[in-house]
Amino acid sequence: MKKIRIYLTALVLLTSIIVVAQPSKVETVRMILEDTDPNAVKDLRECKRLIDEAKEHSKTSNSPKMWVYRGAVYYEIARKNDELSKENPDAIVIAAESLFKCKESDTKKSWQEQCDFYLLNVANVMFNLGVAEYQAKNYDKSIFYYTTTLRIIPYDTKGDLKTINITDAIIYQYCYYAAMAKGDNALTKQYINKLIDLKFNDPKIYNALARVQLDEKDTAAALQSLADGRNRFPNDIDLMNMELDIYLKQGKTDLLLEKLNAAIEADAENKIYYFARASTFEKIQKWDEAEKDYKKALEIDPDYYDASFNLGVLYVNKARPIIDKLTKTYKKDEQTKLETQISEFYIVAIKYFEKCYQVGVPGDDKKEKFELLESLQRLYKNIGNKEKEEEYKKLKDEL
Repeated sequence: MKKIRIYLTALVLLTSIIVVAQPSKVETVRMILEDTDPNAVKDLRECKRLIDEAKEHSKTSNSPKMWVYRGAVYYEIARKNDELSKENPDAIVIAAESLFKCKESDTKKSWQEQCDFYLLNVANVMFNLGVAEYQAKNYDKSIFYYTTTLRIIPYDTKGDLKTINITDAIIYQYCYYAAMAKGDNALTKQYINKLIDLKFNDPKIYNALARVQLDEKDTAAALQSLADGRNRFPNDIDLMNMELDIYLKQGKTDLLLEKLNAAIEADAENKIYYFARASTFEKIQKWDEAEKDYKKALEIDPDYYDASFNLGVLYVNKARPIIDKLTKTYKKDEQTKLETQISEFYIVAIKYFEKCYQVGVPGDDKKEKFELLESLQRLYKNIGNKEKEEEYKKLKDEL
């Protein structure tokens, strides 16, 4: 009888040790991770073993403390580029899900501070993985990482993520890029509409939405999206140009001109409206009207790059029919006359292109700047000005 009691006592003690051992495993993990000694070696493989065992035990399987340190362990694994990280490619996902579980189970909010700390760090890794997967053309994975990051943002009560440009709006923007790249129109529209609801300050979302709707053969919806965009961004030229292209394809230039005339009547000092109307006139080959409106836009804003550039192009184009005549003429006096006319148009074009160079290419676009310098070099060559030709060649070569 005495032996049986001894065995029972030993069994109770052993069970107690096992039960106590699980919380102690979590505590051991905590101590390893939070060791402030800069020379301490953090054995993440051992931490993983301990925390995985604690997760499987009934005593700690839904402990907020276990969840927060499981999230911490897997976060640390995910951000290392080593063998353990390669063995656990989903470590950051496990970290995020563990921390979400901590939030669910921590009813007393005892671990809120630690959990929020790791969640924000996980969000940063997740977001960057989303970018990397997008660049690798793994669009589904990219969207998964972005949307998981989105779930973390509500816990960023101090706006720390905002300081590194991780916001719900930016995530929706990147999500629509990925959805559009993979050709998912429904998902693209869903994310763009989220941005519209957030009043995202970028007119390009309306262009993107209209492009998707045109792809779906819904021209009416596309025009409505562009109209909505222009209500918010009345001076955006890309929205106007897209609307212009649709009306041109529909043969409704009269309707577009009617709208632009009304806009100019309401705001006669808006250079964008004159520019848009000039572009419309150009499309329907009304060169004189186009020239007049481009010049009006420059009258309002002498440094208006786009208007100067288009005028330069317009004068180059004016020379083309004369060049055609020149190729068919063999009389010397007639050739001289035509060459003079061509040079006159080129000289005017040069004036506008040089103004563009003086103002500076928008956004300092290197490709556009190169093409502008090349145009100036070629035009000076065509009018026989060797000195200026060499000057612009040198500027082009230095670019």
